[in-house]
Amino acid sequence: MPYHFTREEHWNDVGTGFIAVLDIITGLIVYFSRIFSFTSYLPILFFSFFYVVIGIWSILTNVMRGNYLDWRGYVDIINTVCLFSIYSSNVFEVFWLLGIIIIIKGGMSLFLITTRQD
Repeated sequence: MPYHFTREEHWNDVGTGFIAVLDIITGLIVYFSRIFSFTSYLPILFFSFFYVVIGIWSILTNVMRGNYLDWRGYVDIINTVCLFSIYSSNVFEVFWLLGIIIIIKGGMSLFLITTRQD
């Protein structure tokens, strides 16, 4: 399972929990993008750039470890495409489903962090 840090690496848990909460928030933005207008909203563009870096980092580190089937980095890239598309005022019907997938990823990450035993 992901995110097995030692006691000395406690701040990694905090960072991962923060990213999990951001996953849930951006998943809600993607989910509700058909109802509410987030067009040209600057934090959406910031989240888009943030998630492209996180997604590429996740994919590259998993490839270096030989873990080619980890799906979380790919979900971050999908999140980037959705957020940039929302910023550019291109909202598609499939965004509600992609928003749910992003929320599930964030919820799973948050669950794994909070229920980890030392």
